[in-house]
Amino acid sequence: MTDKTDQLKLLTVPEVAEMLSISINKVYALKAIGELPFIKISASTRFDLADVQHFVADRKQGGNGIER
Repeated sequence: MTDKTDQLKLLTVPEVAEMLSISINKVYALKAIGELPFIKISASTRFDLADVQHFVADRKQGGNGIER
């Protein structure tokens, strides 16, 4: 039996757009240029939550590590 925390969490295009506060078209554009990894399941496009989180982490800028 697998632990639910180890299961893959897949997101739809609208879910990723909402999560990143960008348009659906921008999600497709990031996918098309290879910036955002995706999974094709038949005609559906899905995104691994871990990949989306990594995408955000890679783009963090500024800050000095001090929390306020």
